[in-house]
This record gives sequence, C-alpha cells and structure tokens, in this order.
Amino acid sequence: MSKHKGKMVKKQIPEEMTVNVKNGQLESLLKQYTAENTAENLGKLVTCIHHSRVLIPATLNEKKQPVPCLIKNTNGGTFMPVYTSKGQIPQDAKSPGILNMPYIAINHMALTPELQTAGIVINPFSDNLIFKPELLQRIEETEQKLRQQKQAGVQKKTVQLTEEQYLVFERNQFEFRFLPGCLFREGGAFIEELCGKKEEYIDRLYEESYQQKRMYPYLPEEFSVMIMNISEELLMASIDLPARDMGANSCLRIYIAWNGQEQKGRYFTIERGREHPVLGELTSNGKHIDHGEAPAEGAQLQKVIDLIEDERRHTS
Repeated sequence: MSKHKGKMVKKQIPEEMTVNVKNGQLESLLKQYTAENTAENLGKLVTCIHHSRVLIPATLNEKKQPVPCLIKNTNGGTFMPVYTSKGQIPQDAKSPGILNMPYIAINHMALTPELQTAGIVINPFSDNLIFKPELLQRIEETEQKLRQQKQAGVQKKTVQLTEEQYLVFERNQFEFRFLPGCLFREGGAFIEELCGKKEEYIDRLYEESYQQKRMYPYLPEEFSVMIMNISEELLMASIDLPARDMGANSCLRIYIAWNGQEQKGRYFTIERGREHPVLGELTSNGKHIDHGEAPAEGAQLQKVIDLIEDERRHTS
C-alpha cells in the first residue's frame, strides 16, 4: 500500500505473479515439441520455460509452510507436476493451494534427493510432458552458468520475435488453442454463430485472439467457410485458413464436426507438416491426436467422417 494525495492506494500485483499467469508462447512450444520431438524444438522449449513463471499445487506441512504436492503415474513413479496456466489444473484438484513460482526454482526442488522424484511432468492432464532428472540437471547447470556470467558482468542478450515469427506464433495459438476452446466451451452457440456469419465470424474471432491487435493482418475474404449437413445428426464445417504466415505445423484447413443430438463437437486439423500434410485432432482437454498423413484434398472430408463413425461404432 502507498499514499497518494492523502489516500491509500493499493498496489496491483502483476498478472504474471498470480495464479492467472499466462504462458501462451510456452504452451505453443509445448505443442510444437509434442508434435515433433526434435532437439531444436526441445531447445526452444527449455529456453522458454527456463525463464517462465508457472503454477504448482501445494499443501501445508506441520510448520504451516507450503510444500509442493507430488503425483504418481501408473508405474509408481513420483513426479512434481507443473502447470502453465490455471486452466490446465483440474477443477477437482485436491490440493488446498496453488503457488506461482519461477520454473527454475521448481527445477531445483525436483532435484532435491529427499523428494526422490522421477522428474517433472508439465500439464499432466493435457500435454503430459516429462522432464527426466538428466534434463533437469542440464537446466540446473545452465542456470548456474548464467548466474556466473551475470556476476562477471556479462550481459544476457534479449531475444525478440520478428514480425514473421510473431504472426506464426499467433496463428498457432488461434488454430490449436483459441478456436477449439471456443467450440468446446460454447458448443451450440458457437456453431450457430459459425453457420450464420461464416467468414466474418472466424475473422472476428481471430482478431480477438491477437495479443497485439494492431498487427492483425487478415481480412474476412482470406477465409473460406463451408457448412455441410451430412445427416440429421451430423453437421460439418470446413474452414480454410489464409495461405500466408504459415509455420511448419500451421493449419491449411480445419474441420469442425457437430452432433446436434448429443450436443457434442470434434475439432480436426489439416496441418502443413514438414514433409506432407498431417491429419490431427484437438480434444476438449487440449490433447493433440495425430491421425497420420492427411489424404488428398478431395478425400479429407470422408476420412474425418470415417473417424467419427468408427468412434461411434466402438462406443455404441
């Protein structure tokens, strides 16, 4: 609290220091590495998380001090869970508290021999990416070198995204997080807007998702939305995305399936891929499913319908 003209003014805590911390770039890199496990993608991910603040569930010990909650996998391994945002934490989580901490501090804790952890698991209920002790140790060693350089007066270079990189980053955020989030969160209301306003609606949603709206580059004419009533139950929407500002995993097309009877949606992606287009799917909990190489353009819709019918037969 500070005084201002005779009044007590409450200092506002920066959002990145609260449980509402946002880690859009980190989550995009997580998705990129999950889709393509290369050393380059891992390096980008580790560099980003190294300097990020994240969330960790905690409880109180007998001294009323917060201590991290650990989780076990099906093989009995104990891991320290790390969440990139509050939305990644299950609503029925049993831990009484959530701590906002620098990732590097959690990395250090996970290496503490007393805890006997098998590593860190990032977003265990979606990305479920494990950092094993060997990687944690490398991150710890890198942090020690950075501290030594800082003490020696070596200035750390600041890496900024170019405009081209920023547009690709925002595109991945929209295609793999924002748009599927709208479908699974709003359901029938989203489908109604999509069917009624088509390209105008997608363009508006895309611009809303931009962090720096002045840089939004598209027009409604650069999108193409086709609505198809496949059966009494199944409606399909095909959404073609702009052909520019594409990264390796950007979407060429998105197929949205809506079962009006069950009020249930599915979100499929035709991703550019490095060697050939890939047919993917985003689930309601944010998990990415790789359905393999995408068929030729004229056969894509039928392939998506076949996947839907296969699941219906297996669950009926």
